Amino acid sequence: EFPSRGHCHATFARCSAHKMPGGTESLSYEVNESQQYLDYVQRHSAFKRRGVKGSVRWILLCGIGIFAGLVAITVEYSIEVLCGLRESVNDRIARSMEHTPGGVFVQYLGFVGVRMVFALVAGVLVCYVEVLAAGSGIPEIKCYLNGVRLKHVVGFKALVAKAVGIVFSVAASLPVGKEGPMIHSGAVVGAQIAGLNAGPLVGPYRQNREARDLTAAGAAAGVAAAFGAPIGGVLFAVEEGATHMNPVILVRCFVCASVSAFMVRFFLGPFHTHTAFGILGTDVPVEFGRFQSRAYTVTELAIFALMGCFGGLAGALFNAANARLTVLRKAYIGPTGLRRWLEVLFVTASISTLAFFCPMVGGGSKMSEYSTTQRLFVQQGSDSIVSLFHSLEDFDLRMLAFFAVVHYAEACWTYGLGVPSGLFVPSLLAGAAWGRMLGQVLVPLEHVKSAPGVFALIGATATLSGMARITISLAMILMETTGEAEWGLPIFIGAVAAKWTGDLFNHGIYDIHIHLKKVPLLESAPEKYTLLMQAADVMTSDVITLQTRVAVGDLVAILDSCTHSGFPILEPGTAYFAGMIERRLLIQLLSLGKNHGALEEPSSLDGTTSPLVPYEAILQKRAATLKEVKEALTPADGRKLLDLTPYMNPGCFKVEESTVLARCYMLFRTMGLRHLPVVGVDRELKGIITRKDLIFDEHGHVHGPHGQAHERPKGPDAAEPAGEPTSPSSANDAASADLQQDRV
Repeated sequence: EFPSRGHCHATFARCSAHKMPGGTESLSYEVNESQQYLDYVQRHSAFKRRGVKGSVRWILLCGIGIFAGLVAITVEYSIEVLCGLRESVNDRIARSMEHTPGGVFVQYLGFVGVRMVFALVAGVLVCYVEVLAAGSGIPEIKCYLNGVRLKHVVGFKALVAKAVGIVFSVAASLPVGKEGPMIHSGAVVGAQIAGLNAGPLVGPYRQNREARDLTAAGAAAGVAAAFGAPIGGVLFAVEEGATHMNPVILVRCFVCASVSAFMVRFFLGPFHTHTAFGILGTDVPVEFGRFQSRAYTVTELAIFALMGCFGGLAGALFNAANARLTVLRKAYIGPTGLRRWLEVLFVTASISTLAFFCPMVGGGSKMSEYSTTQRLFVQQGSDSIVSLFHSLEDFDLRMLAFFAVVHYAEACWTYGLGVPSGLFVPSLLAGAAWGRMLGQVLVPLEHVKSAPGVFALIGATATLSGMARITISLAMILMETTGEAEWGLPIFIGAVAAKWTGDLFNHGIYDIHIHLKKVPLLESAPEKYTLLMQAADVMTSDVITLQTRVAVGDLVAILDSCTHSGFPILEPGTAYFAGMIERRLLIQLLSLGKNHGALEEPSSLDGTTSPLVPYEAILQKRAATLKEVKEALTPADGRKLLDLTPYMNPGCFKVEESTVLARCYMLFRTMGLRHLPVVGVDRELKGIITRKDLIFDEHGHVHGPHGQAHERPKGPDAAEPAGEPTSPSSANDAASADLQQDRV
């Protein structure tokens, strides 16, 4: 049903039940056209003409690739060491208890105990060190690249907790992959390097736009380091991460990803195969190997498409079950603390118990005597995938079906647990298991030319695409990890069919977790009914505004009374819109203004222009807090005036009240906006739109404190019906500044 005009539309901003994670902040990627920034550009144009800034950018990109590769190498080597230690302990216990009564029970205790010790460390890093180290980190990075930053998501502590935690998660034999956390780690490396302040040439990269591009390059480098797939990494950053890509940024991401892949290939070969340094291509973190036969029939393409549909159904079921499980976790366990840590230990003990006893269903009690199918329960995930792809020995179908069901359930149970965990390898393994089953059944047929392992490949593709809803990047990653471009068409058919089928039922797993966290991320395209709505239907009409010249004391009082991130500036004595200015910049101006002579005495307004606070000073100065500013200002400073004209953005995007809402949505989505002023035909400010005004509640009504429906609240939080906007409040109306405290 299309919403009607003129009634209260239940947007994210108006629903009090929608509480975002603490510290969530919207980002602006809009170019600031202020006089201050243009002055900076003009003064530094000589550096740009000589290519100095461009050279620094390439150095930073290569640095991101190098460090992302080093993180991946460290993680890979550490996993190998811990897994070797785990197997050594288990083998020693097995040999010592081989002929002892009750030896199996002792072996079981050792088998589970070692894994629980590793899981204990991973759980501590999430539950007590950094909560954002949980999961793959891909949903959080997707939010960051599209304009919503969760607190500490690209912090150094998150990098350490994620990288160290995934080592212990994998060593604990949980059904997790290291690939997703490597993407998060690479993005953090990019953001950290973008935040460096080593001088006037590096400082400009602290801007949100530059930091976003370097973070996207870091995410691409993370994929390249995890899979040895630089092209797949760039496509993943485009498909799943950012909407701002253009050919220039694509080239930068590819250079960064290539450097990362080079680092991995340069070092892993000597570490694993003891080849000489400088011989590349001998080893990568994930390599699924080539297929001997490359022939397939047209009939098989239809089979691959049907497999994609089944993978989409399996993915949709996985996502629905995991979403329900996540809701229960939020309600009864919480994001941190003892309960979440105990859950980690309980899940690890349960999964380890299944891994110990399930192979015995097929006969035998010694791991050395297990068949290829039985070893699937105790092998590393990537090793099991290679076995399903290339083993010439037929798997026991009943045992393989049993493994597929158990692993599918375990992966669903584990994703969202309080440990770093990726979804790539678990989903690929689950799909490869049922794909191999189908392949062994179909291979004897006359019109089937592909080996059973090829069906395992398509099953793996379909299952991952059905869960994550990624297509092009997945196809390229699998082609790079198998070295088989000939299977590109079957892989792509399976991935697209899985995505289309899954989309009929629910969202991808990453989007589901974004929604469950109440993060106001805009979807890639607006809903159709926004074509019948206008900007006036969702805008906030009661807006705190500033004049072009404002008293320092009044400005501090306004900032202290609200948490708004941006303020419209009006022309003196009118309601005409002049520009926008961000809260962060205002605080920096108050902090630096005295030292640069930007604060004026009221009696000195003789038409002269006060000195500018240089743009580079804003970049290089640590962002001050409002508390620090208040402590530094004297009563005499509070009576001085600050001219905001040189610092406001007069060319920011703005729309009229009658602008179709779908256009406003696409401006936010494609241009990286944080605020969108709404003006009348006479340029008078009528209201303002943020991203939370563009997200509609799925139930179509405004929620009360406990989720019950009620009429739209009256007061500053409620937007007036279309056609009846109220006048914006001025800087002197600071008493009304407590509206929408939780707005982004």
